[in-house]
Amino acid sequence: MITHVFDTQAHPDAGRPACTIRPGQADDATRLAVLATQVWLHTYATSGISNEIADYVLAELTPAKYSALLHDPSIRVRVAQHGENLAGFAVVKLDSACPEAHDSSAELQTLYVQAPFIGTGLGKRLLQDAQDLAHQQGHAALWLTVNTQNHRAKAFYHHHGYRKVGTMYFILGAQRHENHILVGPNK
Repeated sequence: MITHVFDTQAHPDAGRPACTIRPGQADDATRLAVLATQVWLHTYATSGISNEIADYVLAELTPAKYSALLHDPSIRVRVAQHGENLAGFAVVKLDSACPEAHDSSAELQTLYVQAPFIGTGLGKRLLQDAQDLAHQQGHAALWLTVNTQNHRAKAFYHHHGYRKVGTMYFILGAQRHENHILVGPNK
């Protein structure tokens, strides 16, 4: 599932040093899997852990899957590091045509920020970094999908100039979850 998670709560420790954003490295795979699991569950397992959720997390949010992403030449993983720890990350897939906007060919597959760093501007920084990366690779605008029930993420993207161009569905078990396809501003 491609998801994007944001919040607007004030950060309780806003005075601590800022995160740095850097390319993902092979030794980040385990931490990325744990961070993804934590954020994904916090966002989508709001009624508890169903069999479908457990199966998805254990099959898809694994160190092996993140290792494969980090080694895929068409994917760029950008991590936000706070001291020695990861606080968020973004995954951009280059040469991924948007099904509804053919001039957009770089996909923001994931943008996650860990709860303690929500409200610090880290999501905005990761989004800007992903947009800059796509532009440097010759792509005018990022596209993404966001769950229609993720109102904070939808508001975040709208605030940053993203517009809805279509609809897709994510299948989890026997359920279809509606996602909006959004395209960002051209550079």
